[in-house]
Amino acid sequence: MSNYLTVLGVAAAAVWPALALATTPREEQEALLGPLTEPLWQLFEGLNRLLPWIGGCLAVIAIVLLVAHRLRLHRRATRVAISGLRNGPRFRVVDAMCHAIWKASKIDETRLARALEIARNTTEMDFTKEHLREIAIRADRVIVPTNFLWMRDGLTASERMVIFNASVSVLLAGGPLSRSDRAFLRTVARGLGLGHKDLRDLAALITA
Repeated sequence: MSNYLTVLGVAAAAVWPALALATTPREEQEALLGPLTEPLWQLFEGLNRLLPWIGGCLAVIAIVLLVAHRLRLHRRATRVAISGLRNGPRFRVVDAMCHAIWKASKIDETRLARALEIARNTTEMDFTKEHLREIAIRADRVIVPTNFLWMRDGLTASERMVIFNASVSVLLAGGPLSRSDRAFLRTVARGLGLGHKDLRDLAALITA
């Protein structure tokens, strides 16, 4: 959420000086700017009419970002509940794989089968395909650079690598990696805080 607020703050900071000058009385502008006043005054007269719209747009953007953030948190909590795990390393392995089993706009059955195998081995939970399918249905479908930042919290480097390796294994079960698969892995690696030194030979999967 802090990333969204930062972007909104930068946008507001960029607009604010112009808005402040636009609301300055004409007499003060003339004293301050001299011969430049007239063209600027004409510009700011138009800007003054836009002030309510600009303020309204910033408010709408803030509300949309807040709602989107809350929806993500709600979906994540639902995925945790379905998995029967606490929000720790084992759940995050399962969660990353359930994001990875999507291929284009549908769940890939081959990837799902591979994810099920890994989930059972790493969590010792008696998962079924339907468990993972239900988790995947509630996965984030729009993947942005900040999607997986939460996954690194409290994990060791080796635990983060397990999550990445599990995601790679699931993706490869569906065949050669596509451009979108590589983009997904880059986002996962960035979220987990894994660099080329951590990934070693696997780094080629996200740079090719």
